[in-house]
Amino acid sequence: MHEEETVKEATLDYFGGDELATNVFMTKYCLRDNKGNFMEKTPDDMHRRIAKEFARVENKFCKDPTGSISEDEIYSYLKNFKYVVPQGSPMMGIGNDYVNVSLSNCVVVDNPTDCISSIMDAGKDLANLFKRRCGAGIDISGLRPEGAPVNNSARTTTGAWSFADFYSYVCRMIGQNGRRGALMISMDVRHPDVEKFVTMKHNLAKVTGANVSIKITDEFMKAVENKETFTLQFPVDAEQPEYCDEIDAVSLWETIIESATKTAEPGLLMWDNITKNLPAHEYADFKTLTTNPCGEIPLSAYDSCRLISLNLKHLVKNAFKKNATFDYAKLKKIATIGMRLSDDLVELELEKLENIRNHADTDDERVLWSKLYKAAYDGRRTGLGTHGLADAVARLGLAYDSEAALKVIDKIYATVKNAAYGESVRLAQERGAFPAFSWLR
Repeated sequence: MHEEETVKEATLDYFGGDELATNVFMTKYCLRDNKGNFMEKTPDDMHRRIAKEFARVENKFCKDPTGSISEDEIYSYLKNFKYVVPQGSPMMGIGNDYVNVSLSNCVVVDNPTDCISSIMDAGKDLANLFKRRCGAGIDISGLRPEGAPVNNSARTTTGAWSFADFYSYVCRMIGQNGRRGALMISMDVRHPDVEKFVTMKHNLAKVTGANVSIKITDEFMKAVENKETFTLQFPVDAEQPEYCDEIDAVSLWETIIESATKTAEPGLLMWDNITKNLPAHEYADFKTLTTNPCGEIPLSAYDSCRLISLNLKHLVKNAFKKNATFDYAKLKKIATIGMRLSDDLVELELEKLENIRNHADTDDERVLWSKLYKAAYDGRRTGLGTHGLADAVARLGLAYDSEAALKVIDKIYATVKNAAYGESVRLAQERGAFPAFSWLR
């Protein structure tokens, strides 16, 4: 146990006087007991805690201890945030027995169907996720458009877009007093409410607790390029839709761009590209619905992203000098380690999910966390990414948009992809394929 002032002084020294970093560590990630006492002094203690847990999983899977990664080796990659950086929820939750939280950064809930019970159930799922430190994503393309008839006293609906404010409000209410709320709300570009969805944040009091994005199709972009009309319809995937409307594709595109310029919303999800390049999308139980709040991982219903990031900044040799080079061999090594730790993180998350399920307050919450457990167990989805790309390019002395930089970037991500996929194959040989695996996919 450490006094708050002692922790502050030690952490401030660790971060070289950076008060913002010190405050973030102390308020979000430093281990505390149930009375709020500090159990860690600096991020170095945190990295030791995390390394110990990763090593435990390594030893669990590896019958021959010489084949696993040691705690000290894992720590060497985590130390000083230099190479391998578990993201917020893993940093806070790994090895932390004082709180009953998920290690997943974000979860996607199932699309609400077009009835009030389903709409409310989705809101309840979001609230239960937020209280366990998860962000979430939800797609509202399955809700009927504004003005459509409903079988209740209202006679007509306010539209799919209007429910974005409800889900945003749930996020704002639950994500406070130390809890972490983050939300992505998406809508298909084919939905009749799409223009209202695009412009709703022009009212600065609306949807203040969520990011919003449009799922853009190839068909829509071709209509924009060819200056053609584009069909809005509901349901969006129906061969014989109930509602149709022809619009000018360029006009909608300009509205999207103007809105993004004015409010930084909506984001664009190039949906056909996303689904074509996702192996998981080939599995019926893992069909991609939307993304996490920051948009970097497309997810299926009740699947989650357990994020680990590789720091590219420190892989430049002779930084800012004429002979600066990028260490691709080192990148391959840390990407391999990162992928292995990502699979270990799935195992740690399964333990956390089981604990949450066993201590859930209500049947609804037990059902929710059972869905998350099944998705994590069957798919063992990993979330390996990178950060520090712009720093690395600058340290190489290259302009970010130069041809030379683009070649480096292509090689960086080819290296990460090949190393990660290669290690995934080795993990399957060593630990077995993920349970949902099929040779037919």
